[in-house]
Amino acid sequence: MEAKRLNKFISDTGFCSRREADTLLEQGRVTVNGKIPEAGTKVTAQDKVRVDGEILRVRHEEPVYLLFNKPAGIATTTDLSVRNNIIQALNYPASLLPIGFLDRDAEGLLFLSNETEWVRKMTKADARYEKEYLVTVDKLINTDFLAKVSEGGFPEPGTERKKNFVTKLGTNRFRIVLEPSTNHHVKKVVEGLGYKVVHLQRTRLADITPGKLQVGMWRTLTHAEVESLKNVVSQKPQRTFGSSKIANDFTDEGLAPRNAVAAKSRATAKPDSPSRSTSSVSKNAISSSRSMGSTGQKRIGKSKPASTKTGAPRNSGRRTGGSPKR
Repeated sequence: MEAKRLNKFISDTGFCSRREADTLLEQGRVTVNGKIPEAGTKVTAQDKVRVDGEILRVRHEEPVYLLFNKPAGIATTTDLSVRNNIIQALNYPASLLPIGFLDRDAEGLLFLSNETEWVRKMTKADARYEKEYLVTVDKLINTDFLAKVSEGGFPEPGTERKKNFVTKLGTNRFRIVLEPSTNHHVKKVVEGLGYKVVHLQRTRLADITPGKLQVGMWRTLTHAEVESLKNVVSQKPQRTFGSSKIANDFTDEGLAPRNAVAAKSRATAKPDSPSRSTSSVSKNAISSSRSMGSTGQKRIGKSKPASTKTGAPRNSGRRTGGSPKR
C-alpha cells in the first residue's frame, strides 16, 4: 500500500469519514506507532494507527454503491453511538459512508458507498446535479412565498439568482426541483421565510428516482447509473449561486420571467444616452398558459417539468437490514 494521508487512511478503514477523522486528529485521539502524529503525516500498512487505543486496519472490499430510500427517524451518520443511525439500519457488510445529508425527520433517496474517494467527490459536488423534493409546511402558502422559495430565499439587491422549478400541490404543500448551482438547503430557505417544514421527502437525485423502491428499502446502483454520476462529478462547476449582476425577476402576471423586454430595450438604447431601468412588461406579451400546467397548477421559476423517469430498477429493492446477493 502506498503512503496515505492519515485522515484518508482512517476513512478507508470505515471507522469514520475524512472530515470526522480530522476532528479526531485535532482532539489528539489518534496515535501512529504509539505517538501523536504531526500535521501532514502519511502512513502505510506497516504503521499501527489507533483511535482511543483501538487499532485500525484497512478493509479490502469490492466497491459498493447503494441507493437507500431512507425512512423518517434514521440519522444520516456513521457514528454508531447515535440512536437509529443509518449504518445500523442498513446492516450492510461493508464500510459504507453516506453521500450528502438528510435530516432525521426527512425521508427519501440517499446514496451510500464504501469508495471513500468517490464519496468525497460526490459530497463536494453535491450542488452539481438536480434534486427533487416534496415539501409540506405549517402555514398556507401563496404566490409570493413560492417565488421566494424558487429564488432560494430573499434575493440580494443587484444580483440574479437562478430560479428553481416550483409547483404548488396544495394549500401548504409544494414540489421543488433544485437546479445545479442553486441553493440546495430547502429547509433553511423555508425557515428563513418564516415557515416550518412539517414533512420533507427527496424523490429524485439527478436522473435516479425510487421506481418500485419502497421507503425503508435499498438497492445496488447499476453500472450505468454509477458512470453517469461519476461523469457529473468530473464536470467543471457552473457559475456560483447569486453571482450575476442582472436581476431576472418575475412579473405580477403569470409569474413569468420579465428580462426579455429589458434585454430588447438595452439592445436598442443609444450608447451615450442615460441608462433606464425597464421593469414593466406588457401583460399581453405573456400567455397565461406558460404559468399554468395542464392541471391548472402554478409553476414558479423555470417553466419545465421535472424528470418523469419512473421506471423500476432491474434488481429488486431490499428491506432495511437485508444482506447483499452472493
